[in-house]
Amino acid sequence: MALITQAEWARRQGFSKQYVGKLISQGKIRLINGMVDEDAANSVLAKQRDSHLPLRRHKNSSYTNSEGVHDLLMKMKLKNEIEKGKLLEARVNEELRELLPADKVYNAMFAKGRIIRDGILNIPDRISSLLAGIDDSAKIHEILTKEFREVLEELSRDDDL
Repeated sequence: MALITQAEWARRQGFSKQYVGKLISQGKIRLINGMVDEDAANSVLAKQRDSHLPLRRHKNSSYTNSEGVHDLLMKMKLKNEIEKGKLLEARVNEELRELLPADKVYNAMFAKGRIIRDGILNIPDRISSLLAGIDDSAKIHEILTKEFREVLEELSRDDDL
């Protein structure tokens, strides 16, 4: 019969002093001169527990090991801070215009491509009648170059991004 304090018995079992107080108030654990008979209290707990359920608290469990919990908590906090830093960096880069939203870039590039396509496809309609009467290949080359250059310069003037 080893008599120990309620706090010591709670530490050895892995639960709070309040839970020991609850067991005492329910009459499951009896005190002897304010002390707990460890053997009797342990046998009462063993009878009370379901044998098919695992123990929730175990002395070697990483959940009750304060160093293990502290390490896990520190790792989670570190990971959280790293993710916050990445998000903040992305926001700063976006504000500095180093990064743009992908959908905005896609829409702008689509619009630019459409301008180029429409300009190039309209060249034959604009100059076919003009080229029909010209026999000089140098003159034809000059006219075509001028038309293509105009389409490309229009692209460079229109700056959506």
